[in-house]
Amino acid sequence: MKQRNDAARDLWAQIFERAVADPNAALHEPDDESEAAQRDLTARALKEAGWSEAQIAWHLEMGSLHAHLEDVNSPGVGPGLEFRLKFLSDRVRKAISETGVTSHEKVEIAIDPKAGVSASLTNVIMTDQGILSVSSFLFRWCGLVARAYTRTLYTDITHWTSRESDQASDLEFLLKRPVLVLYWFRIFVSFSGTGTHTLVPFRPSSPIEFHLFEQVAWAMEYFTIAHEFGHHVLYHRGVDDDPKAQEFQADMFAAKVCERLEFEPFERLPNPYTRTGAGGSLMFLALEILRSFECNEWGTSDPSETHPPAHERVEKLSTRNLLRPSQLAMDLEFNRTVSRMMQAVSAVMHEFYVLGGKKLVSETQKRLREGQPDRTD
Repeated sequence: MKQRNDAARDLWAQIFERAVADPNAALHEPDDESEAAQRDLTARALKEAGWSEAQIAWHLEMGSLHAHLEDVNSPGVGPGLEFRLKFLSDRVRKAISETGVTSHEKVEIAIDPKAGVSASLTNVIMTDQGILSVSSFLFRWCGLVARAYTRTLYTDITHWTSRESDQASDLEFLLKRPVLVLYWFRIFVSFSGTGTHTLVPFRPSSPIEFHLFEQVAWAMEYFTIAHEFGHHVLYHRGVDDDPKAQEFQADMFAAKVCERLEFEPFERLPNPYTRTGAGGSLMFLALEILRSFECNEWGTSDPSETHPPAHERVEKLSTRNLLRPSQLAMDLEFNRTVSRMMQAVSAVMHEFYVLGGKKLVSETQKRLREGQPDRTD
């Protein structure tokens, strides 16, 4: 499906031109030597994670299949990013079309050349068109959080799914596993301090972790993209509308879309994290911790006047199928597991933040500012 939204494309061209002029713009400069070095690094890391030579060769081949787009809205943002966004968006568009809705055709997609974790919809004034843009490191964020979640869950699935466990035992569980805690900590420090994954060691999934990791990451990404499409499809354009109510509406829309994406990314393997909305819940709760790291004081990361608290959004996602008891039970099971784990992660991250994380983030941000070129505008 090829959109012809000239007004949206023209507006994004202007936005993108201003964005790339910023000295901190996240742009990628192709370099054959660095690309080769990255492939070698990936191959070594996969081997250390337990992948066979054949599996490594397959992984590297799949990673190089970034098909070139005919029409690129955000040139130079990085290999495969716009292709990835288009791939996800096309799947979401198809799911929306199956409901008889076609207004998603009026949305253009783009990669915002900036660090951090964000996704947004920009409405084009005086038209029915919109621009769905995501930051350059959104997919990296989803991948790292999904990997940390998968490793935490797989360390002891019984613990995290048992109703006998409590918050104290969850905290004890994490604190007894410093390597796991440090991995979570580095994710939040890296993204709050630099807006990127640069401070997180590259530790790819093992063959055992691979399928769940992929399911969780894709579920987070699908929910995020479907949520932004929801704002457009639901006509969230009025300046006097209640923004928090609109966020809940977009969440419900995204959850319904994700139910239709149950067999993604594996055709014959149901993905409970898309089916139940738990991918969205994980995204909300992880972002809430990230915002706390980004604030001067923990606990002041109010989701702003436009976004509801994460726990309220998770609660609504978990209980949306009250008239479908079997689905409700599944929704509650997966969303409660995500909530339990992230509550424990949040508590431990708070301790780390107080003991030195706050200072570490501040120093990282200071060094980045000091390394920026002087601006003359």
